[in-house]
Amino acid sequence: MSNPYRKARREKRRNKPYRQRAKYAPMLVATDLVLRPLERIIDQLKRDGTAITDGKGYPVFQAGDGQWYPSADAIEGVIWHLEMYCTRHGRELPLGGLRDLHIALKYIKPVMESTLAKLDQDMPVLRRAMSMAKPDDQVDLLQQTRIKAAMAEARTV
Repeated sequence: MSNPYRKARREKRRNKPYRQRAKYAPMLVATDLVLRPLERIIDQLKRDGTAITDGKGYPVFQAGDGQWYPSADAIEGVIWHLEMYCTRHGRELPLGGLRDLHIALKYIKPVMESTLAKLDQDMPVLRRAMSMAKPDDQVDLLQQTRIKAAMAEARTV
């Protein structure tokens, strides 16, 4: 009464051996180090409508290492990093708000309320994308962003 092929099916071996995929912990700390200063700039713009500036009047921010850096250049670097991420992985990330903020800070223009509203919607998506990415990929993208920044600086000189 039993099926004669049943034993053969049970003993059939899998053609491809099982290999467990590497598991990555979310990059929560690294994402926080990159995006927290940017979020502080956005929060200050929402709260006071102002940005911290250097002696020449250019917007600056204090990074986690205690140094002061130009805000527009840092935002441009984050945009480059995320654009390369989109190109590499075929994803679309909402970068319009960041681009508008970069232009406003670079050319010392007023930051519109619509830009801040876009950033409110975009930042959680960007934070999630960066935190769930593979660490090796993020390090490689960071290196490519540094190379792009060095090339852009060499072109202006």
